[in-house]
Amino acid sequence: MPCTQMKGVTGMPTRRRKESRTGIYHIIVRGINHEKIFQQQREKLYFKSIISNYLQKYKVEVYSYCIMSNHAHFIIRAELQILSLFMAAILAEYASYYNFKHHRNGHVFQNRFTSECIEDERYFWTCLRYIHLNPVKARMVKKPEKYKYSSMAEYMTGMLGLLHENAIELYEQKFSSTEEFTKFHTEQQIGIFKDISSEIELQYREIALLLAKNMFREYQLPLLMQVFEEKKIRKEYIQRLKEILNISIKKANELCTTTMNYVENE
Repeated sequence: MPCTQMKGVTGMPTRRRKESRTGIYHIIVRGINHEKIFQQQREKLYFKSIISNYLQKYKVEVYSYCIMSNHAHFIIRAELQILSLFMAAILAEYASYYNFKHHRNGHVFQNRFTSECIEDERYFWTCLRYIHLNPVKARMVKKPEKYKYSSMAEYMTGMLGLLHENAIELYEQKFSSTEEFTKFHTEQQIGIFKDISSEIELQYREIALLLAKNMFREYQLPLLMQVFEEKKIRKEYIQRLKEILNISIKKANELCTTTMNYVENE
């Protein structure tokens, strides 16, 4: 049987998606060839309006979102088959709008979408925080609540746009105040989340630096550079990088060198 493609989306055959036990997924959509498909304010707003229009039809629940310039993140609760239909609908409609607006033809999104299962509460909240911090790490805003195109402001104000009411209920069970929620977003985390390749590399570097600082305190060293200069500690640092990030020893060594150079030049 010939492979069919969704209009506006590259059609590489995809592996069967893993089904989440909780029905909750971290979703990422990307512009083809890193294209800034949400560059303009009205493009972000139009994408939000498309999502809003299809929420009731497909009965999916949005728990977090952030629309960046060349990609977007979501935490969505839905049956896997319904999720696929929902994503196909919103991506196809946006691709049609984007192509017409920019007088172009062809694919707009890289593949369909990437999904990652969220199986427990701890990962749910750390993933949500990671999504909200995207524009901060990109230096678009200093505080996540200042970014207009994410769910952070909806949580802070209680004025629902794309968020489902169940998201607010979970938020109110977890946090006693907006101040506590804001503080939660300042906590450091060690963990890698699905994202575009450049962002994943940035996550590696951030975690490598955080680990070096942790070991600096753990060994009560006078200087941070000693983590890299003392052979025994450096060896342990590289091994921890390998285990925490689930990377090869070669990649861990490269990351160690990159982090050492960064610390040395600070």
